[in-house]
Amino acid sequence: MMNIVFPYPNKKEIHMDIPYPYVNGFKFIKGSALLSDHSLELNEISDFREFFNDNIDLDPYSPVRIRGMLKVEYHYSTRKLLKASTQNYFQSGNANNLNGGMSRSFNTIEGSLLNIPVFKALFREHEPYIRKYCELNDAATANISIHFIRYQAQEGEASYSSPVWLHQDDEPLVFIHLINLTANTLGADNVISGFDDMPTNVIRLTHFMDCLVVDPSLKHAVTPIGSSSGTSRRDVMLINLENPSQQNQGHY
Repeated sequence: MMNIVFPYPNKKEIHMDIPYPYVNGFKFIKGSALLSDHSLELNEISDFREFFNDNIDLDPYSPVRIRGMLKVEYHYSTRKLLKASTQNYFQSGNANNLNGGMSRSFNTIEGSLLNIPVFKALFREHEPYIRKYCELNDAATANISIHFIRYQAQEGEASYSSPVWLHQDDEPLVFIHLINLTANTLGADNVISGFDDMPTNVIRLTHFMDCLVVDPSLKHAVTPIGSSSGTSRRDVMLINLENPSQQNQGHY
């Protein structure tokens, strides 16, 4: 497990209305480094990709994405992940000007994901951040949504994220992992900016489990994907540590 040093030693010094800079806006981790302490077999990686393919369906809110989601609760005392009773996803209008302000539901990812070696290895690396969140907020549980998203485009077309461009997340932390990127993919670059919307960093996830971690002390986006020929695909898994305000199930 990674040895993570957090910047603030005393939570009383933190004003919780200001986003906590878990990663000072963003942190890029190569997939090879993220999984370096875990001896994953090639068949385990292949099985994970097959599981991804089997657990995505057309995004009911957009024809340009295929996706699935699983919501879980992390229990601080037992360190267990349990499937949540509700499987809806909410973003505020400020965080998502395209689909914000409404409760969305997607194809539900099978709960067996939590026992797959690749996922267990990844979560073990990210768990210190989740525990830090619980400690800062005196939270016995943390709400987490796991998203499988496939961006797929034909030559001359575009597949894009929701929201489409730079935004500040509702979530205190989002872990973005690359599962697959076809060689014919155009775009698909992660962009970081301050609140002036002027890009400061561009990061491209290119290898299996390359990971970008973001917090809301900066803004971020991913550029739409296109194709140089044929069908292009970008498959990602997001692990979102959700804000309590996102647990609202209504529309407003």
